Amino acid sequence: MNLNTDYILSIYQNYLTVKDSIKVTRRSFSKEISILHNRTIFENLKSTGANQMLENAGKEFSDLTVLALFASFERHLRDGISIKSSKLQEIIPTVLGNRINELAQKEIERWQISEIIELFDFAVDGNVRGKMKQILEYRNWIAHGKNPGKLPSIRNVGPKTTYETIANFIDQINHFCASQVND
Repeated sequence: MNLNTDYILSIYQNYLTVKDSIKVTRRSFSKEISILHNRTIFENLKSTGANQMLENAGKEFSDLTVLALFASFERHLRDGISIKSSKLQEIIPTVLGNRINELAQKEIERWQISEIIELFDFAVDGNVRGKMKQILEYRNWIAHGKNPGKLPSIRNVGPKTTYETIANFIDQINHFCASQVND
């Protein structure tokens, strides 16, 4: 199973670009370079109002990036498993193999992602899997409207931690699979 992190990396790099853009915008206010604000949402704002908007936007964008990173990771895992399960078509009689594969392809979308994470216990360290489940809980909290009555066990997961944990998870799978080929 060769999992690729390119798309997940691109999401993280886009996050860093916007994060730095927010820094530049803050600097434009602190240096009072108001001409840069023409034809933007900041055009008629004072520094304090703009800084509050930028702070709020940064937090929201950070959460949405965690959501996007995890959703892409989840899709990546499901697709990887789906490709592997196509081997079911080799079952004889082939009619049975094809039907089992069709069912597996359909049902994989219903599998709990926490169970999919645990599926890789043979390759991925327990601490990394545990961290992934905490990120999942935070992702779910974001995706379902940030209910203040149902706070996640960890309340501040950032894009950097999310990206690094996902990359570590995928690296461990790829390393395990590479070691199996060489044995």
